[in-house]
Amino acid sequence: MRKDRLAQFKKKLEEKHRQLSEGVGKAALYAKGPEDDSTKDLGDQAATSYNREFLFELSNGDRRVLKEVVSALQKIDGGDVGDCERCGEAISDKRLEALPFARYCIACQRLIEEEARTAAG
Repeated sequence: MRKDRLAQFKKKLEEKHRQLSEGVGKAALYAKGPEDDSTKDLGDQAATSYNREFLFELSNGDRRVLKEVVSALQKIDGGDVGDCERCGEAISDKRLEALPFARYCIACQRLIEEEARTAAG
């Protein structure tokens, strides 16, 4: 991959890393924040509990994406970026433009998703 394209992807990944790190941190602080249930009725307590659980689930997804972003940044630093982890073929620039932390080419990603659906069904 050309150095200018590599620099573009790295910049995108670093920005995504910053955004996700901030988001995960804020969600974790809110989820762990003090809760004063003494003045709340049961409806308020249930709503607060639901909101905390919802944010926790969101932050789990963000943590997963954050791990993928970190992995992609490590690949860039190691000079091993842009190749599908399953088949070894180059991942298209269009795919990397849309998803700079993509680990698989489109064909392999489809196969992986199909296998997951089959295993779940």
